[in-house]
Amino acid sequence: MADFEIFDTLPSTQDLALSRLRAGRKGPGWILAREQTKGIGRHGRGWIGQKGNFMASRWDAMPLDVRRAPQLSFVTALAVYEMLRPLIHDTDASMRIKWPNDILHRGRKLCGILVQTEASQEPDSLGIVIGIGMNLRVAPILEGYLTVALKEINPDAVRTLDAVGMLHKLNGHLDGVLDLWRNKAFSDIAKAWLKRAYGRDRVVSVTVDGVKVSGDIVGLDEFGGLQVRAGDGQIYTVTGGDVEYGALKQ
Repeated sequence: MADFEIFDTLPSTQDLALSRLRAGRKGPGWILAREQTKGIGRHGRGWIGQKGNFMASRWDAMPLDVRRAPQLSFVTALAVYEMLRPLIHDTDASMRIKWPNDILHRGRKLCGILVQTEASQEPDSLGIVIGIGMNLRVAPILEGYLTVALKEINPDAVRTLDAVGMLHKLNGHLDGVLDLWRNKAFSDIAKAWLKRAYGRDRVVSVTVDGVKVSGDIVGLDEFGGLQVRAGDGQIYTVTGGDVEYGALKQ
C-alpha cells in the first residue's frame, strides 16, 4: 500500500520524492503539494504549480533496467487518461496523449508527466520518481503551449473532487496499469498508447541524425522511442527532441 504525504506548499514534489529514495525509504509513496514554487518540467524547464491544481510525485524502488524507465511515461499517461474518462464526457474524441509525456484536451495541455531515475539502496532495483502536474482549476500561461484546466472542461468535476481526492483515484488507476505493464509485454502498452496518440491524423516532422524526416506516427519501440514512417516506407525512431505536428491529413 502506498504512503501518502500531503503538503500545503513545497518547492518541488519531485525533489522531495528523490530525497526519500536517497534516504533509503521503501516505496511506493506519494508526495502531493497544494502549491509548488519551483516545479521541474521536461528538460529541466520550470513547471508552474498554482494553488488549486494537482502536483504530485510517486516514488518507488523497482527491479527495472534503466533503459526501460522511459516506458513508465506511457504507463502513467494511460493511467491518467483512464482516470479522467468519467470526468470528460467525450474522452475518446477530445483527449490525446502527446509523445512522450503530455495529456491534451482538444490540442491544449491539461497534464504533464516527468519520469526521473535515482540509484536505489535496494538490491537489483532502480529508484523511480513519476511526477504528474495537472491543471484542475487554473490553466497556466506557458510559452509555446496552449493550456486548459479541468474546471473549464467540466466545472462539476472540480466542485466534488480536489487534489487529494484526485490523488487517491490516480493511485488506483496507476497501480492497475503498472500491474499490466509488469505482467505483459510493453508492446501491449504501446498499442493502447497509439490508439490515444496525438498526431496520428497529421504529418509529423522529426530530426534523426541531423536530418529532418516527415511522415506518419506508427508506434513506439521497446524503450518508448517514437516510430515515424517516412514517405519511402522507412521507419525512423526518435528518442529525444521535439516533434513538429503539421496540418491535418486530407
